[in-house]
Amino acid sequence: MYLYESIFSDMDPLKKSWLSRVGLVFIAAVLVEIISIVQYEHVRKLMQEEMEIRSEVVMGAMMQRIEHLLELTEVTMKENLWDVQRCLSRPDSIFASMVRLIDDNPYVVGGCLAFVPHYYPSVGRLFEPYAVKEKGKITVQQIAGPNHDYTRNQEFTFVLDSLKPSWTDPYSYGPDSLNYATYSYPVRDYGGRLAAVCGLDIDLTWLGDTLNAHQPFPSSFSMLLTEEGSLVTGPSKRRFSPELVSKTVDILNGTLPASAIPGLAIRKTKMDRDPYWQLVQVYKVDEAFTRMRRMRRQQMIFILLALAILAFMTNRYARSARKLREASEEQARLSGELSVARNIQQEMLPKTFPPFIYGSVESAREVGGDVFDYFIRDGKVFFCIGDVSGKGVPAAMLMSMIRSLFRMVAQKEDNPSHVLRILNEELCRGNDSNMFATFFMGSLDLYSGEMRFANAGHDKPFLVSDEIALLQAKSNLPLGVFPDTHFEEQTLTFAPGTTLFMYTDGLTEAKNIERKAFGRGAVLEVLRGCTTGASPQDVVSSLSEAAHRFAGEAPQSDDLTMLVVRFDPGHILREQIELSNDLSEVARLSAFVKGFCAKLPVDPKTASGLRLALEEVVVNVINYAFPDQEAGTVSIQADSNYHEVRFTVTDAGIPFDPTSVMEADTTLDAETRPIGGLGVLLARKLMDSISYSRRNGQNVLTLTKTIS
Repeated sequence: MYLYESIFSDMDPLKKSWLSRVGLVFIAAVLVEIISIVQYEHVRKLMQEEMEIRSEVVMGAMMQRIEHLLELTEVTMKENLWDVQRCLSRPDSIFASMVRLIDDNPYVVGGCLAFVPHYYPSVGRLFEPYAVKEKGKITVQQIAGPNHDYTRNQEFTFVLDSLKPSWTDPYSYGPDSLNYATYSYPVRDYGGRLAAVCGLDIDLTWLGDTLNAHQPFPSSFSMLLTEEGSLVTGPSKRRFSPELVSKTVDILNGTLPASAIPGLAIRKTKMDRDPYWQLVQVYKVDEAFTRMRRMRRQQMIFILLALAILAFMTNRYARSARKLREASEEQARLSGELSVARNIQQEMLPKTFPPFIYGSVESAREVGGDVFDYFIRDGKVFFCIGDVSGKGVPAAMLMSMIRSLFRMVAQKEDNPSHVLRILNEELCRGNDSNMFATFFMGSLDLYSGEMRFANAGHDKPFLVSDEIALLQAKSNLPLGVFPDTHFEEQTLTFAPGTTLFMYTDGLTEAKNIERKAFGRGAVLEVLRGCTTGASPQDVVSSLSEAAHRFAGEAPQSDDLTMLVVRFDPGHILREQIELSNDLSEVARLSAFVKGFCAKLPVDPKTASGLRLALEEVVVNVINYAFPDQEAGTVSIQADSNYHEVRFTVTDAGIPFDPTSVMEADTTLDAETRPIGGLGVLLARKLMDSISYSRRNGQNVLTLTKTIS
């Protein structure tokens, strides 16, 4: 210290200033070099991360395109399978159905239908119609024969034995050795008999150039391998030598060490579905850092530029951190809103259930697109179950709309086909997102066991009685597809103890960690295991436990919804009388109602009101349903479960809805008041509810009254 001071105290001021500047420059140079080294290593790490991200983006886009191609082929098969099944009864029409099948997808170049041996005795043991696209045309031929015995093909036997669709590994075919892959699917006829294996061929020749069209770096390239590691397609031989590609494949398969090609980075991803192909991207690590090294060598000369770049990068890092923080806060806010939405959605679903009905929903996400609901009116339980396409918030919003529409429409409409028609028209209005929903609804008469139902593309429910079978419900189209879709109403009368089990595809398609589905067969086994007296809640609990036990630790992939309705009328008092359309028959009616009420815990005042209401209704029917004194009959059925009384009045007269008659205005005097309406007013005052429907050419009027 003292030596330093003594030297500088005797030194010339100009020399001292120069040394100071040199010292400052030296210190600045050291600092810049330290900054340069730190910055270089930091930037190098960021560049490597960026390379990995860019590689992941490119690979993700490539894999999505490949999987989209496969999914389009699978969808083509599934959407046109009905046409193939329809033609199975006529061998000569199979060729036309194959033409339609491959013409539906531009990526499909050919298709075949290899029948089970001797399926058509008239055409011999083997029969394989084949359709192929050639030069813009589709030609068909029967290719099976002594020189082409497809029963020896491993893919054919695998699909027959497993009864599962399957993709082949790519293979070369034809004089040009083009690459193809085939999607095979088992086909059953309408009798459930296994008929054939249908195959669709797609051309993979173009895939190599497409995969390598947009690479993140000049030296990078992509390859597609089979699950076993065989090369499907790779880069063009003009850009990369076959030797380099072959060595890369050997490194991936473990037959060559990674050091065989120094400085080469390899990334790969594998499909999580059949056919489990592997997508590989290769690039040179040093390629991205060459320019950065040159910039580092020049950095000592351009100190100010280096400092400016450092300031710019620091500012950029700060902005990135701020954006990340804002994104995290936004994510937290959205999570909170989704939690609130889930609670709101759950509150919309039924919470309490009578003994004869029970349902549950288990959403795969915070909010789901499944719906079920029920309510009781006029001695009937109205119920529904549905599955909206897609998941998340859009599906949940559409589900809420469907549930509200169902409640609003079914409160006034008894015919399920009319309810579905109105729901479908509303869903088609302004449906720019092209969402749709499968939907099943019905109404069960709690006295007679008659169920009226209509289906909109939903899975057929199980009917559980002495035997277990699928309800023969006509599928129809889902809601929201075409506004003019017709939904056919069907009816079925339940025997006491009959149970209807409804579900969404989240049950049958629940998968375990091996990607195997729970399936309809497992549902059938659980239903068989339920005891005869099992309650609807017991049935739902048994199936839910079985599905979760099967899935194990696999995440839930779809909403799981179940609804069970059981017809258990207990002891129902029922009597019936038939009257001619003559006012003199009212005396018989009065005696009938009086005798019926005498068997019930009904006080005299209520019994008198029931008799008066029914007399008013029947007199209206006699006066208006049979004009010109035509002969006719009026049938009255009385039912009671000792808690409620229901009268059903049926006649074959002209369509006449007494409930549509305007009630008389009792505020007017008798001279100015229009004729009619007093009987309807009186009946409505005396009964809890009155409903009308036209069924099978007959007027059906139902009057309900709670007695205890």
